[in-house]
Amino acid sequence: MSRYFTVAVLNIVLATTAGCSHRQAQEIDARLESAESNAAWARVRADEAYLKAQLATEMAVRAQRTADEANVRASRMK
Repeated sequence: MSRYFTVAVLNIVLATTAGCSHRQAQEIDARLESAESNAAWARVRADEAYLKAQLATEMAVRAQRTADEANVRASRMK
């Protein structure tokens, strides 16, 4: 009887441990999926910021060119 009880307790412990492992695996998978999603959104936002910075640089170059041309014209008028 003692041996049967020991085997039964061991089976219960193993069954509950296996359930926890499965839940832990699901939780880890959910966390990984969330981290991957966050990383993807961060990449999208970084790409958008990079494009905006490129456009701002192009506009600054144009503005500088226009200012330089205006300075040349103004110096010719003197």
